[in-house]
Amino acid sequence: MANLLLYVAGALTIAIAIAHGYLGAAKVVGPSKAPNASAKRILHAIMFLSAVYWAVGGAILLATPVLFEGETRKWVVYVIAAMLLSGALGNLWGMRARHFGGYFLLIVSALAAAGA
Repeated sequence: MANLLLYVAGALTIAIAIAHGYLGAAKVVGPSKAPNASAKRILHAIMFLSAVYWAVGGAILLATPVLFEGETRKWVVYVIAAMLLSGALGNLWGMRARHFGGYFLLIVSALAAAGA
């Protein structure tokens, strides 16, 4: 059951990362009225890099049942869950809890921690 939780958490995390990268570029960065080109590049980097980090975290969660065992498995999963949780809390705080992304990240961080 723990392996299944990690597989589900990993797959959902990758899906969230892909959606965040696409929607961030199309709906946030593209139409933004940034004061200058540098501000727009920083906004794009924030959207893109968070999506990359989440995708890598999801891939690690998918590989964890095969690659790690024992205490190493637990710590790998806890580190990834903490990364996702920090993204969730930042999203919920920054968007005043009116954005679904923070809730999705809370769910996958809980699934990952349960699969440790």
